[in-house]
Amino acid sequence: MFSIIIPIYNKFPHLDRSINSVLNQKFGEWELILVDDGSSDGSFEKAKSYTDKRIRVFQRKQPGPGGYAARNLGIAKAKYDWVAFLDADDEWMDHHLITFLELINYQPEAKILSTSWTDNFEENKEGRFFPNTYNKRHHSKGIHEIDLKKFLKNSIDGAPPFWTGALGFRTELLKEIGGFPEGRCKRGGDVDTWLRAIFYGELAIWSPELTVVYHRDSVNMVTKVEGFELGCESTTVQKLASLTIDDQVSSLLYKFLNARVVSRWLQTLRVGKNPDSLWGKVKWKHLTKKGLVITFWSILPSSVTKQLYRLISKGKYD
Repeated sequence: MFSIIIPIYNKFPHLDRSINSVLNQKFGEWELILVDDGSSDGSFEKAKSYTDKRIRVFQRKQPGPGGYAARNLGIAKAKYDWVAFLDADDEWMDHHLITFLELINYQPEAKILSTSWTDNFEENKEGRFFPNTYNKRHHSKGIHEIDLKKFLKNSIDGAPPFWTGALGFRTELLKEIGGFPEGRCKRGGDVDTWLRAIFYGELAIWSPELTVVYHRDSVNMVTKVEGFELGCESTTVQKLASLTIDDQVSSLLYKFLNARVVSRWLQTLRVGKNPDSLWGKVKWKHLTKKGLVITFWSILPSSVTKQLYRLISKGKYD
């Protein structure tokens, strides 16, 4: 019923954790597609060592940014109606796929499924759970539907409802929207895909169940090494805004883009990179107050900008 895709690029220390979390699922009707993306640390050999007949292993010789090409290969090879994603350094709890089944039964017409996830930070020595922001704000609603406007509004407000490891899609939908944006960007391709999926797929079902662990202490994490890049969202937002006849959706799309650039810019600072000025990189239509502040920061000297960021990250300014 579920085709599970794990792209792999030099994740040898974490493969047992991620793959075993699939093997340990309470629901067993699945296939696991492992796509090695040109690893050089023994990950491909490790992937081939698993003997479960539900596991298929493929290899790409040339690594692709963000694992987008690897995921697209997995989608092309998928034999089931639903596709689910897991990164090679994260893990599912044993009731993840069972929760997906509950969502399908709740709304058979849904094309997108989402559970909740918990962050495991590097400094988390006590093994505590840190639920994502959307879960904290909407847990009491229980299982509910998310449409395009809800997705955009919550993402703008710093509480995106979707994350890679917690999502399931109708395979047909992903093929219809062209899958992940391989060759178009190094960063932001996941969110770009979710945006296109909910724009065309229209309906998602969300569960407050915490079923996924996002490990932020992993090796070879893209978010730790890449500098600033606008990503694919700008082109996608402009295209979708031109297709909609709803002025509110158009406004929300541009606000969403502003929020994404803000987030990417701050993330670049967190990993110690010097981001290029954002000035001129985005059409700041429907600019939010937060976006205006960040735009102003982007034209300040880098040293001043970093000091401001440090103050904000410590909660001295809001």
